[in-house]
Amino acid sequence: MFTEKRRTKKMVVVLASLLLLAACSSNNGNNQQPSATAPATDAGSNLNEVAEESGDPVKIQIMANVLAADSPDNQKAFIDVINKKLNVELDFLAPPASGYEEQLQLTLVSGDLPDVVFFPSEQDEIFLNAVNDGALIPLNDYLEKSSNLMSYSYEHSWEALKTLRDGNVYGIPRTSITRYDGFFVRKDWMDSLGIEMPENNEFTVEQFTDLLRKFSFDDPDGNKQNDTYGYGTYLNASKVLEPVLVSELGHLGWQNYGAGEYTYTLPEYDRNSDIYPNILQYTRDAYKEGIIDPDSPINDIDAASDRFSRGITGVIRGFVGQVKSRQDKMQETNPNAELVYVTVKGPDGEVKGGVYGTGIWGVWAITSEAENPQKVVEVFDYLLSDEGWEMVSNGIENIHYKVEGGKKVYMEDASRGLYTLRSIVRRHDDPSFFMSPASYSQEAIKETLPAIQKSVDAAVASLDQGYTPPAARQPDYMDYKLTWDEMTTRIMLGELPLEQLDQIRDDWYKNGGEQYMQEMNAFIESIQ
Repeated sequence: MFTEKRRTKKMVVVLASLLLLAACSSNNGNNQQPSATAPATDAGSNLNEVAEESGDPVKIQIMANVLAADSPDNQKAFIDVINKKLNVELDFLAPPASGYEEQLQLTLVSGDLPDVVFFPSEQDEIFLNAVNDGALIPLNDYLEKSSNLMSYSYEHSWEALKTLRDGNVYGIPRTSITRYDGFFVRKDWMDSLGIEMPENNEFTVEQFTDLLRKFSFDDPDGNKQNDTYGYGTYLNASKVLEPVLVSELGHLGWQNYGAGEYTYTLPEYDRNSDIYPNILQYTRDAYKEGIIDPDSPINDIDAASDRFSRGITGVIRGFVGQVKSRQDKMQETNPNAELVYVTVKGPDGEVKGGVYGTGIWGVWAITSEAENPQKVVEVFDYLLSDEGWEMVSNGIENIHYKVEGGKKVYMEDASRGLYTLRSIVRRHDDPSFFMSPASYSQEAIKETLPAIQKSVDAAVASLDQGYTPPAARQPDYMDYKLTWDEMTTRIMLGELPLEQLDQIRDDWYKNGGEQYMQEMNAFIESIQ
């Protein structure tokens, strides 16, 4: 089930060939049918084909960071289920708990490849190089029989895996369920200040701003000190201050907004649009007024989250599926803390959120060493079938849960086992995936699921599908991107005038932006 290094397949194949020759010779030239244990095969047949026809399991070796050699039984039980169901023998390589990508790189360089390799991203150089080097095979022919994989993955995910733009798909997406995230709000603070919740928990921009003001200046925690702030933002991975409102002010990623110099544009780069200036202006005004945590320019996302938990800020952006777990954690130190999830309506009066990327949370790729790619694809297709998805979603009876009184009662450590299963596949249209039945009661799931579905329905996919134009890798462009990040952050902090955005945009176009826009538009047009 678990191995530390690759078996030498070629020797096994040679041995199998010798056995086949011996079997053919034993027929002495007569016309009797070959036995089931020694079938006649065409020249070039591989060992796994022989094994499958003879009833022996097909061996599939998988390199991934979802399991370790010492994983508990409830994390490995699904392997036995799949082995018996599909007549396979899954063998998970167990790389070090840390440094997976380094181990992956070493494996690819060695040329001693397992059948299946998990890549953290379809955009990583390590994946792109593996495709270009021929280490990974196209899957088009094998996917023709895989209705579940095709039905429960985003179309644009498959497009993104046409890595060489030659029409071939080079991986199986581990689907990410795209969604728009609204805001966690301290409901106990709202109640103490007599703030009414708007219909469907949907605020207008004006109502939301008023909420931030009251949380900042009206002593929502009742301690008679001026020590709270409305909103907590932070510096993202690029050291850019995250604006307070983005989609809520009309920014939906790469779209045809109808007024740009190019058919498709991002509001940042659209010199004919007020969307991005409005985004900067809103955060700039909020910061100046004091309704944003003044530590935001030095906080990362973890620090911002911690200050929310400690009652310094009253609103942060977050995923609705985590409201209860977040509230439970806060109540350990503040039993009166109560959270509610809210959204902010956009310019058209609807709740929408632009979402980026390809709908992919990692890639399962089949290597050129795989002896039975069709069987590999069958494993992943089974996990997304109704039967397989029941196991992925709810676990295995007597391993993860027992049935008592007609209901599933989960064992204390079941959540780890379910997490492993959910780290392998996802259905793109099943938001209940976000709430493991081993961690949430059925009542909590029933209460929260409509809000999760709403966040999924509100998502508007950016048309770029995660594509990076070649222009973005040019030195001038990369250098100016750092300047852009610094100067737009300084605008939000009031250190530069908003009017300077015009010059920043013009300089961006001069430093590779023009080519970037042309290449991005050509790409988007090619996939429409």
